[in-house]
Order: sequence, then structure tokens, then C-alpha cells
Amino acid sequence: MRSILAPLALSALSLAAPARAEDDLQAWTGVVAQGAVKGDLYVWLEGQARFTDDIGQLGQFILRPAAGVRFAPDAHAIAGYAYVQTRSPTGAIAREHRPWQQVQFTLLRNSAGRSIVSSRTRLEQRMVEGRNTTGWRLRQFVRAGVPFTRGGVQAVVFTEGFFNLNTTDFGARAGVDQWRTFVGLGLPVGSKARLEPGYLNQHVFRAGADRTNHVLNATLFVTL
Repeated sequence: MRSILAPLALSALSLAAPARAEDDLQAWTGVVAQGAVKGDLYVWLEGQARFTDDIGQLGQFILRPAAGVRFAPDAHAIAGYAYVQTRSPTGAIAREHRPWQQVQFTLLRNSAGRSIVSSRTRLEQRMVEGRNTTGWRLRQFVRAGVPFTRGGVQAVVFTEGFFNLNTTDFGARAGVDQWRTFVGLGLPVGSKARLEPGYLNQHVFRAGADRTNHVLNATLFVTL
């Protein structure tokens, strides 16, 4: 399994080499409720609060619902809408409306048939209030979760690349937008929930010096 986990982390960290403008300590919290309801109707409900500027203010708030179809036991295709409100260090607020589409499926199972490596591909259409251009962004996510206790505790690592498909009037440049790498734990919470706390490195690519955010990240996943 080390042969799987190591490339996932190294592939993302290798892209974080350019000089950076500044670091920021942040804390991200989130809840994701997802699962099949009424047969293969698949529902995704997500909320996030991100505290930025050395965890000094609520820098971003996200609501992200979606629905679609489960086409295999561990695979779905969904489409939804995200509302994103971002506050800059100066207090300026930007509001973004973001239709999105996603396909997620299992890449590797263990001997018991449980998913241990999964892939998620997401396409977003970013529309910022007061701007004219719609930004198209592709996100590729790969996650590995390996149980190491009988109680179901997992070692979790994921990597996610963000790729802008066009240049916009709100500052997005075509090409690699950012890269995220997470290392943490998966902790069972009852029979239908899992808490994943850990460290997330967010490297943001810019026209000048890049930016790196060090994030204390915790997400509660609930199975519907």
C-alpha cells in the first residue's frame, strides 16, 4: 500500500516548489452528507466554513448541493450548484455562483471488497457577481483510505489538482490554478458517519510569487 500512498503525496508536493508570496494558517471545517436515496437517486449536500488570515476571520463560506444517479455500488454521476462567499483581508466580499458536475468511482478495493482508492473528476462553471466571464475549471481528486485498526480507523491521504480551462476577468488564468494535498485520519462516528481531521497543504499558483496555505482541516462525512 505504501507504493500507492507515496506517489499520491509526492505528485502534489512536487508542484509546490516555486517561490511563494506568503504563508497563511487557516482552519477549514465541513460537513458532507451523501448517498443513494429512493433506489439509485444520489444526493450530495455539503457545507463548509473556512477561517483564514491566521484563523482570524471567516474568510469563505460554501454551500454545495447536488443530485444525480448511482451507476455502481461505489460510483455516481451528479450535477449541482455551489454558492461561494469570500471575504478578503480588507473586508471586501465576493459572491460566486458555481454550477458543477462530478463523476466519482472506486479505483482499488481491498480483499474484503471495500474501496481504498477512489477517483473524483469535477467540472465547474464559475460566475462571480459583477464580472462578465464564466470560468471553466477542472478538478481531479484521488483519495486513499487504509484501515489500520479493527475499529475502522483509517490513514487517509488525498491529492487534488485544479486546472483553469480559460482566462477570466476575475483573475483566473488558464493553466494550473492550485494543488491540495491532505494527510490525516478517518475516525468512525457511529455507523453512518466518519470524521476526517488532518493537515491540508494548499498551493495557489499565481502570475507572480505563488502562495501556500497551511490548513487545519476537519470534515464530517455522513452516509444517507
